[in-house]
Amino acid sequence: MSAAVSTGAAGGIVTGMLHEIWTLGHFEAVSRFIHPDYTMLDERAEVRLRGREAFTETVAAFRGLFDEPRMNVSHLISGQDMVAYRWELTGRISDAKLLTPALQAIERHVPDIRLISHRGLSIAHLEDGMILEEWTEADSTAMSQQLGWWT
Repeated sequence: MSAAVSTGAAGGIVTGMLHEIWTLGHFEAVSRFIHPDYTMLDERAEVRLRGREAFTETVAAFRGLFDEPRMNVSHLISGQDMVAYRWELTGRISDAKLLTPALQAIERHVPDIRLISHRGLSIAHLEDGMILEEWTEADSTAMSQQLGWWT
């Protein structure tokens, strides 16, 4: 985390979750960080995920795209039960077949083309020391562009 404004207990819960679950893949920690009634909403306030199982499946799917994924927080502002944070998931695409055929050809000569990042902003609401709700806006277009699927 490079530019924390304030962390506090709520911020510590969020950064702990990002490190333990997103970076390290310790899915047994989900019950420690994620509320049983967890809900993730997107930028249009539409429900995208509901419950610990859906959260775990989504994190596992994203982690499966990368060799050695790493979740970083560049900015974090924390209140009593709310945390706003800017995040970046980085890593090397684990399977070059996820790239477009043109990028696959380049990848043979420039393996670092498989290094990508996925960025976003989230606001988390905590209850009982766990993340109950998150509103997340992610730059999926940029990730698609890095894979060569969107120009």
